[in-house]
Amino acid sequence: MEILIKKHYPSLDNEKVTLYEIEINDGDKVWRIEKRFNQFKQLNQRLSEYFGNTIPLLPKQTYTTFIVKKTEQEIIERKKGLEEYLKQIIQNEQIVNSILFKEFIQSPSFTISKLQLDSVRTFDLGLRDFYFYEDAIFVLLCEMSPLNRATTNFHNMKFPWQEDIDVSNLKPLGYLDCLIGPQMIWRKKYNSQPICMSVIKDNILVGLDNGIINHLQFKSKKHLLESQDYQQHTARIMGLHIYGENIYSVSKDQRYRVMNFKKGDTFIDLYHKHELTCLKFDETRDYAFIGDRGGIIYAYHQATLKISLDTNLQFIRDLIIQKSHDTIIAIGFQTGQAIILNIFNKEVQMQEATQFKNKIKSRCIAWSLLRGEAYIGNQEGFVTVWDIQKKIPIYEIQLHNGPITKIYWNDEEEMLYTASKDKTLKITFFNKNKRDTQNYQNRQSGILQNVNL
Repeated sequence: MEILIKKHYPSLDNEKVTLYEIEINDGDKVWRIEKRFNQFKQLNQRLSEYFGNTIPLLPKQTYTTFIVKKTEQEIIERKKGLEEYLKQIIQNEQIVNSILFKEFIQSPSFTISKLQLDSVRTFDLGLRDFYFYEDAIFVLLCEMSPLNRATTNFHNMKFPWQEDIDVSNLKPLGYLDCLIGPQMIWRKKYNSQPICMSVIKDNILVGLDNGIINHLQFKSKKHLLESQDYQQHTARIMGLHIYGENIYSVSKDQRYRVMNFKKGDTFIDLYHKHELTCLKFDETRDYAFIGDRGGIIYAYHQATLKISLDTNLQFIRDLIIQKSHDTIIAIGFQTGQAIILNIFNKEVQMQEATQFKNKIKSRCIAWSLLRGEAYIGNQEGFVTVWDIQKKIPIYEIQLHNGPITKIYWNDEEEMLYTASKDKTLKITFFNKNKRDTQNYQNRQSGILQNVNL
């Protein structure tokens, strides 16, 4: 690929704005585009989010030109600087192949994606988590407004002159709903924020902000049989799993605990240096993978620590296990950096680690083995689609108006589910021919999106 800035001229809309005519020669294709300096700045900002310090520097901007118009010589110097910037960019194969650069140069081989949202499921409260169970869906809802939570907590407070609190007068801070299509089958109320859940067979675990784990058992989907609370932690539950008769949990109180709910005893209780922020369980190996706020990934076999890996990711917000490939992807919240780990052999040692950088404040991740893609949701409601092999962003879209709290990929149907604090659950459908466009409709949910990839 060759790029030249052929000439410059004032914009017809505003003569104070200079347009630069760029010629791109990519094999048998040659085309020209117009860009102003602010568009270069926007490109540079987006590239820095994903590629960090590997991108070159733009020519310096002189702010005195807002008062005094640039001279012709200053414009020529800027044109030379921008051309050199582009020439350095095209030396980086990852950047050249990314959606960010292809959009900027308006590549003829790339169609800019469009999203059409026909309908979406909206709830009364923000979504924390969801789980599909046969033809039903369990949805964990939570009051997201700090002001509303404070008001509710004050209402629910027991004052010294009160002997008891009338439970019927308590205002809930969240719910667990069981839905089949548009119909609510049952609802469980919580007086503390529900944060996360785990569903295995006929058991549901809900982790609460006050450190309590609520264990629900049900028959089919329509009949709740039992509800039991365990004060397992002293702070917010950040990750849960139920396996056999054991409940695995991690919390902001820095503890990893395992209890047998049949016997009612906690037989593993391990304290850590930092807050524990996520937990994923590999049942085939009986391993619990735990991330913490300090950027460390732990792997436990029961109470035995098998791996302690400092990833330098700072706050590990989520991780995902691809069992068939013995691979983990972990994401850091503050920097958006992600790390791909191939950590299993007979001695259970790390074999390989490669990194790529997502948008900052990344919250959750899903993986498509079929398409070789990772889907990362962030605090601003964006989802970035990554080519795992090439480590490049191939698509970026804002699906929500608030933080994305849960992201789930269905490889069989090739569709992406996203939940957010903005009170919506959305489904994005992808064509089975990778990154081509077609419409898909889920008749049961009534949720439809059309995406060009």
